[in-house]
Amino acid sequence: MKSEIEGCLLSALCWCPVSLDISLPSKCEEINTGPEMKKARQPIVFAVTFVRHGETQANKEHRIQGHLDIPLSPHGESQALQAGVRMKDTAFSRAYSSDLSRAYTTCQIILGENCCQPPSIVVDEILRERNFGSVEGVHIDEFRSQAEAEGKSWTDFNPPGSESLGDLQARMVKFFKEMCQSVYDKNKDSARDDVIEQDKMVEAEKNGVEDLQTMDLSDAVEHLLVVGHGAALKQLYIHLHSTLGCPLPPQHTHPQPLTVISPNSGISQYLVRYMPKKYNLLCLKLHDGDHLQHCPQQES
Repeated sequence: MKSEIEGCLLSALCWCPVSLDISLPSKCEEINTGPEMKKARQPIVFAVTFVRHGETQANKEHRIQGHLDIPLSPHGESQALQAGVRMKDTAFSRAYSSDLSRAYTTCQIILGENCCQPPSIVVDEILRERNFGSVEGVHIDEFRSQAEAEGKSWTDFNPPGSESLGDLQARMVKFFKEMCQSVYDKNKDSARDDVIEQDKMVEAEKNGVEDLQTMDLSDAVEHLLVVGHGAALKQLYIHLHSTLGCPLPPQHTHPQPLTVISPNSGISQYLVRYMPKKYNLLCLKLHDGDHLQHCPQQES
């Protein structure tokens, strides 16, 4: 009997249960059985209004100005005034201007008509007109003749000492990017963090412009005023529409609006949906000069 009991005990000690490899999630692991999720910072929407300076005597005489600091003519002051009257109820949160007097004075006059506690003006040399080098002060016809002598169109001609169109666009784009980031940094706390499905995020980015089309200026967290120059603003508009894909406004009348320069005191206005390195834009106005019909007729 003793030997039977010892045999049973020995068998029990030698028996090993089958090992089951069951992996359980640790407390630090998340179980995600649904679509891929991603935490995303929501974009902000702001408005920006670009204005070309009012007319100068050099504009009237069709002379190249570039970096020459030429003041507004009385007619240019009237143009700026009418632009200001048109936008008098716009609550601008920031105002930027080129340091050249024709742009700065235009900005002053516009804000002087504003009824919404206008901001102070931030002066930035980066908004200057193109440096036209050796042809500054000469008549546009002479500029064209020099270009033809070099076998080029005047729009592609780089006079001695001038700034290339590529360099001009690069500095205007730099200003635009820094402006967007500055507005975002100030207002990002109002753009709440969200956890959304990855496929819905992609769809939201695709529909950025469509989302903007349902908005108006009242949806903007800020409205910025930027006063600059014809050739410089033209290069920025080319970037916004050709590179960033902003659609042209349906009411534009020129067959090729990106090939022309805004009239003096002409207004271009955009809604910008921005988060770092992601842009959606909607153009509300481009080269708009409707207010100019209220200016007194210029003396010939």
